[in-house]
Amino acid sequence: MGINWTDVWVLLRLALDILAVWALLYALVRIIRNNARTIQIVKGIMAVFLVKILSDVMQLQALSTVLNLFLNWGVFFVLIILQPELRSMMEKVGKTTSILRADIPAQRMEKMIDQVVNACKDMSRTKTGAIISIQMGQSLEDYARNGIAMDSDVTTELLETIFQYGTPMHDGAVIIEGDKLAAAAAYLPSTSKDLPSKYGARHRAAVGISEVTDSITLVVSEETGNISVASKGQLTQYNPTALRRYLTNQLVPASTTSSSMLDPVIKATRNFSSSLSRNRSSSQDSQEVRKTDDRIKPIEVVDLRDKGGTGNE
Repeated sequence: MGINWTDVWVLLRLALDILAVWALLYALVRIIRNNARTIQIVKGIMAVFLVKILSDVMQLQALSTVLNLFLNWGVFFVLIILQPELRSMMEKVGKTTSILRADIPAQRMEKMIDQVVNACKDMSRTKTGAIISIQMGQSLEDYARNGIAMDSDVTTELLETIFQYGTPMHDGAVIIEGDKLAAAAAYLPSTSKDLPSKYGARHRAAVGISEVTDSITLVVSEETGNISVASKGQLTQYNPTALRRYLTNQLVPASTTSSSMLDPVIKATRNFSSSLSRNRSSSQDSQEVRKTDDRIKPIEVVDLRDKGGTGNE
């Protein structure tokens, strides 16, 4: 009995169709989940649909007519209201993710991390404002291009000199690619989210770049001296010791005695597993990791749903 290739092709098309719809729904859920403003809008839309169903059941003709008019034109209003979120999504889609990053030896990355952490520690003590964005998988070339090209080794002294108040390059971000300082005085996109009033322009730029790229951005507040990390749209405050461990975990590859062709697959699986464990905070395994792993001990995790203006940090 031969294989019916027509049926196989139909099944493949059906599976591809289901996967595409699932991917779109997943992306939509992520956009909604990561933005409190969007959550409120979705709640409002769901409330309108609920009222519409009730009005149809109770045969409230006038109310149904009004709701039908709203639903017919509501999609255009939603597109206008969600314009910042949609633009952010398109920017993420347009960014090219580098699957194979430069293979930099762990020793060089650890040296770079030490220099960055020492600089942040010193600038925190002197309350010198600073913002340092570290490139991960997605390129920051577009943002580095609008700054001053450097292409130099990352040193504590250089970072402190750049952010010293009054110097030509202090009012901007430093961008690090690999273990090299690629650019200084770069300007990063600001977030549209409402941050508490104690967070100013640097923090807004740090959150903004983390929303459109997978970069890790460090901010030192010139008002309080606190050190914060912006990643995936979230702002977390660390002390220098926890910061060093966090950066080491994120940037230094795990040492292995042998390599194989399956290494990229293994790394991708580990990253996917770690992201799942972070999202399932109620899971017992993730709780055990938090208890035994002192790599990440945030002093404060900023709730971006808080209301507030912007300062001048």
